[in-house]
Amino acid sequence: MRHHHFRDLPSILRSGDMLVVNTSATMAAAVDGARASGPTVVHFSTALDDGKWIVELRAPDGSGPVQDASVGEVIDLQGGGCLELLAAHPDPHRPVGSRLWRAEVVVAETVDAYLRAHGRAITYKYVQKSRPLTDYQTIFADESGSAEMPSAARPFTEHLVTRLVTKGINVAPIVLHCGVSSLEAAEAPQPERFRVPATTAWL
Repeated sequence: MRHHHFRDLPSILRSGDMLVVNTSATMAAAVDGARASGPTVVHFSTALDDGKWIVELRAPDGSGPVQDASVGEVIDLQGGGCLELLAAHPDPHRPVGSRLWRAEVVVAETVDAYLRAHGRAITYKYVQKSRPLTDYQTIFADESGSAEMPSAARPFTEHLVTRLVTKGINVAPIVLHCGVSSLEAAEAPQPERFRVPATTAWL
């Protein structure tokens, strides 16, 4: 076992080695909403094949997930529109107390356009200062789709990548859209969308 700083990576890898990097960009996936019982924050996690979304409801003070939502509840969204909770996720037989929900989202435009207009980066209680969405992107960010920053690439800089490429180290892209990362105790990770380009697979 050896200890290094991340900036030492070019000295550890060799010519012909390959790094696979994620080009997913972070969405403005947090939106203020209103329940019958009061305000909430909606975290848009994952788009499903049928147009529905996996969402998480959070307390507006950032203290944690909402635990008393139920099937059929409608949440009004900031800027117009609403969403309806259809089933607990991943256990549809759990009628109340779930953290994640399968939801039907009704907005005037596409959900992506709605989030660009009204959303902000997902943050938690330990984040004391509001920052622009650009601060939650890696240098490889190219295709919007992650609920939270794909943070494995956070330490990379343009200078470091230049050093790697100059040394003959390949950098190959994939797309992996990350869902909400705040997993609770004993909670398995959720399925996430990914794409591997043919050139990356060939490499």
